[in-house]
Parts: sequence; C-alpha cells; structure tokens
Amino acid sequence: MSTVNQRSMKFPKVLFLFLFLMGSAAFAQGQKKETPEERKARIEKIETAKIAFITDKVKFTTEQAQRFWPVYKEYENRKNELRQKTQSLREENLNNLSEEQIQDALESRLSIRQRELDLDREYMEKYLRIMRPRQLATFYRSEREFTKLLLERLQTASK
Repeated sequence: MSTVNQRSMKFPKVLFLFLFLMGSAAFAQGQKKETPEERKARIEKIETAKIAFITDKVKFTTEQAQRFWPVYKEYENRKNELRQKTQSLREENLNNLSEEQIQDALESRLSIRQRELDLDREYMEKYLRIMRPRQLATFYRSEREFTKLLLERLQTASK
C-alpha cells in the first residue's frame, strides 16, 4: 500500500479520535456531580482513546501492542502509588509542622522523586525489549501530545 493511501486511511482514525476527545471533554465539563460509575466510564474512554492515539503514532505491530500495554499498565500503577505518597506530603499544613518535620518531608519528597526516576529507568529497559529506541522516543512524545490535546479540549469545553 502506498504512503499516500496509508495516510488517507489514518485521517479518519485521527478525526474520530479528535471528535471523541472533544465529546469526552465536553461530557466531563458538563458533569457537576458525577457518580463513581460515570467517572470510571469517562476515565476508561480516555484511556481507550490514549491507547488508540499512541498505538497509531508509534506504529506498534499487533504483537508489540499486546506485549507493551500490560507492561505500561503495570508502570502506571506503580507510578500512581508513588504519586499518592507525594500527595499526602503536599497536603500537610506547614503551619502545623516543626522545622524538623518539614526537613524530613522535603527529604522524603526527594527520595520519592528518585524512586520515580528509578522506576522510569527500569521500565525504559522493559520497553526496549518490546520496541525499537525510535518507537520508544515516539511513544514518550505521543504520550505528552495526548496529554496536551486532552488538556486543550478540557479548557475549550469549559469556556
């Protein structure tokens, strides 16, 4: 198949994804009191769109996608655990802490950030067992693009 035909076939996918994100963003902004089930469904839709967006951009083979996404999910779960630890540190009221407690919290924050960096390195090595370095670099870029696109849609929908 020629490159032109491949690109023209991708256009409907990208257009669908764009419209889907617009609808998801509008839906998310339109909700005042979202039930846990609605929130879960919205998050699942966003995750599905993210997977489609990144899979298309990185040009995963079927085998690569089947191997990559479970490893990525594992990474996301571990990263979220670390983020929850830093969240509790951020919520502390500084006025209620001694200087020593604040120093300990700052040290703890740096320790968690180092653990996040170690986690990134560990998973980069795992990812490189599944894909080529160029694909991994494209993955990282596509992940940022998706986040930026989603944030733009949320901002647009809130206006």
